[in-house]
Amino acid sequence: MTAPPAADDRLRAKRSRLRRMRVLATGLLLLMAAVLVASVAFEKRFPWLVWVEAFAEAAVIGAVADWFAVVALFRHPLGLPIPHTAIVPRNKDRIGAELGKFVEQNFLTPENIVAKLAEFDLVGQAVGWLAEPEHSREVAAVIRDFLPRLLAAFDDAEIERLIAGTVAARIEAIDLAKASGGILAIVTAGDRHQAVLDQILRRVGIWLHHNREVIKDKFSAHSSFTPRFVDAYIVNRFVDGIIDLISEVAVTPRHELRLSFDLYLHEFIDRLRFEPEFQARAEALKRDVLRGVALDEFVAAIWTEIKHQILADAAAESSVIEAQLVEALLRLAAQLQSERAVLDRLNVGLSSVFEAGLLRFRDQIALLIEEVVRRWNARDVTLKIELEVGSDLQFIRLNGTIVGGTVGLGLQAALMLLGLR
Repeated sequence: MTAPPAADDRLRAKRSRLRRMRVLATGLLLLMAAVLVASVAFEKRFPWLVWVEAFAEAAVIGAVADWFAVVALFRHPLGLPIPHTAIVPRNKDRIGAELGKFVEQNFLTPENIVAKLAEFDLVGQAVGWLAEPEHSREVAAVIRDFLPRLLAAFDDAEIERLIAGTVAARIEAIDLAKASGGILAIVTAGDRHQAVLDQILRRVGIWLHHNREVIKDKFSAHSSFTPRFVDAYIVNRFVDGIIDLISEVAVTPRHELRLSFDLYLHEFIDRLRFEPEFQARAEALKRDVLRGVALDEFVAAIWTEIKHQILADAAAESSVIEAQLVEALLRLAAQLQSERAVLDRLNVGLSSVFEAGLLRFRDQIALLIEEVVRRWNARDVTLKIELEVGSDLQFIRLNGTIVGGTVGLGLQAALMLLGLR
């Protein structure tokens, strides 16, 4: 995989800095070696060079020792297989295991994560970000662009079988008689069924009034021996009587017809819910429906149409789905921002989820780190670590050179004070 340009630039910068620091540390070592040789060569002519010699000698020793220590971390010095050198590549797997344990025990702890989440108010920040229209549009656009790829990842036949199986299982699990009785009980609560009766009676009255000729024709067909005007008179009186009855029922809350309708409906609900005969009929009806309906073809047609509509909308310049998502996201964000208590509860819930997830999976994360490091090539691991810390380690060489020289001067002074030189 090709690294992004920014990553390439960072990598080149790290390599350049490491080279500069190596050149600087090695150059200082060579300079101290040259000063040592010169001071030894001219010490008899210039006795004061003994101080320079002491500094340069100790500086060279310190620089070489620190060079050895730094190099030994990453490779064998001068290519010689000296024991306890090339520490990083030789202990790569152990370093990965210890790194995983270190991360697990010191970073992936519920205390750390929960405290940091509480400090961040992660839900509040996310909601505030989402409340900006451009951000909601970005999220909606991402979801819209993702939908075709998501749908392409599904196997239509498997989805259709899954939906059909789920629907059939749900229908099969329903106690149709009790469910129907429960629905009717909800509908009739608060005498709402009486309003339904009002609508039915009103519609019947309107139909009778506008279809008098139809009723006359039907009546005449069954009364061949009465004149037409008699049929018309009888039918008109009948229709007028029914309309009067409907009007009477409409203005009489305790009308006998209403009470009879109420009694029948409640009896019917009780029979649906409790009588085995009705339950058996409902189960038989349910089985007949499942056998009689081509469920697979129905689900396939529905799924195909839904998928087609989603894909067409996602490809449209003005996506209805995207617009609806933007509106929904903005409305959700505004609602949540006005409910601080809700945000606090969501933060607590999010913390609980993270805590439970960490307790369950943090050892898996440690094992993942260990496995990833184990799969890495030893040379690549060494190079990665050296690029990250190598330039800083070169400062150890520089410091070793300076500190070594300073210690050399101190030793020279102490020896002279003791009269040993």
